[in-house]
Order: sequence, then structure tokens, then C-alpha cells
Amino acid sequence: MNPVKSTIIILLLLTLAGSAANAQTQGSTAQIAANGRYSKLVYQNSQLGMAMSNQFAADQTSGVFKDSQGTERKLNRQGALLRSLIMPGWGESYLGYKNTGRAFFWTDVAIWTGVVTQYVYGQWREDQFISYAATHSGAHMSGRSDKYYADIGNYNNTDEYNQAKLLNRDFDALYNDPSYFWAWDAEGNRLEYDHTRIQSRSAKNRMYFFIGAAALNRLISLVDTGKKASALLKRQKTGQLGLSVEPTFANSSNEIRLVLTAGF
Repeated sequence: MNPVKSTIIILLLLTLAGSAANAQTQGSTAQIAANGRYSKLVYQNSQLGMAMSNQFAADQTSGVFKDSQGTERKLNRQGALLRSLIMPGWGESYLGYKNTGRAFFWTDVAIWTGVVTQYVYGQWREDQFISYAATHSGAHMSGRSDKYYADIGNYNNTDEYNQAKLLNRDFDALYNDPSYFWAWDAEGNRLEYDHTRIQSRSAKNRMYFFIGAAALNRLISLVDTGKKASALLKRQKTGQLGLSVEPTFANSSNEIRLVLTAGF
């Protein structure tokens, strides 16, 4: 412990002990207890009460700290977390961890670039296979389901498809509406269509993978920001020393609370 802090604490404890010794009211009690990091003294009776305790809550959410450049800045834990949720790396930069913030930020930029790229590519290939099928199979592609798109790629015509479903006794899957009929002009064109369709759908699936990566990047940044903010606030409370008097009047009983906080 710092010698100066030790001397201040001892003097205050002696002052409190002297007041307790001079008290004339019966029923007064004095206790001194040590609870690890902080020391506590409690003196209590019906007319006069004095208490010394740690008033710096462990879950403090705001304060002042010095960043890596030594600049004094205000810190709000919730504000830092919100920044990381909105943009990964923003919370770290707010706390003074510029390099970590840049790493999270550019990772997020790369991920969302992947999302946009896969969406645009998938949509482009979808437009291609829809137009290709309408030209080479005569199918009406507008507003159809992915299942219909896949069926066209797997069978040369509607009759071939329906025969396969009848053999499997899957009567609900039959295409009886003429607007759903198709017939490829060449098997090679059907295979080309199906290849383009698979490329489109694979790109869409990769897009969802990138979206999941963006969510994970935010979660990691959120946890990292929370840990860094807690560490800064914990560092701030080390060395705290203060004294305050709080008089309280209730009915016929008067109470004076003397609060001393000291960080070792």
C-alpha cells in the first residue's frame, strides 16, 4: 500500500475511534472489518452512526480515462458497446484502440463487399437462366418457384417429368396445367441451363454465409469492446480515495454517515 494513503487512513480511523470512545449513549457498537481490497469501519448507535465503505460500484458504466496517447477522455460503456454493434471497430476506436478498431472495420467492409458481390452475381445468373429456358424450352418462367426451375433442369420435357412422378406414385407433384409445360430443343441446352441455375443458387447461398460472418464479426467486436471498457473502468477505480459526510434525519433519530473510500 502507498505510505501516504496508509497514513491518511490510520489518522481517519483514529479520529473515528476517539469519537466512539467519548460517546455517552449506551448500546453503541464499533466494528472494524477488512474485506480484501477495501477496509470497512462501522460505528453505529441510536443517535449517531458513522460508516466507512467502498462506494465505487464494480459495475460502474462511465468515467474518465487516458487513452494510449495519454489524452484524458470520457468513457461510457453502453456508448462503446452501441458503437461496436452499429459498426465493428467503432467501439474499440472510441476507447483508444485505433489499430484494433481498423482491423474490425476493414474486416466488416470486406464481408459486406462479399455480400453485395454474391448477390449481384447470383441475380445476374438468374436472369440468364430464366431467359435461356424461355428461349430453348418454351417454358413460362415468370413467377415460378425454385422447384419448377430445378425440374426444368432435370427433365427434357413435361411428359418425361410426369412419367417419373407417376412411377413414384407422387400424384401431387404432376404438372397438368399447360402453362407449366416445357420441352427442350436439345439436351445440351438443358444441361447448360441447369449449370447456370446452379451457379446462381450457389452465389445466393454464399451471400447468406457472408451475412452470417458479418453478424459474427459484430459479436466478436461487441465482446472485445465490453472487455476493454471494463478493464479501463477497473483501472480507473484503483487508487480512489475520498471522504464525505451524509446527515440523515428520520423521525426522532438522527444519523450522520461518514464515508471513506480508499483503493489499494
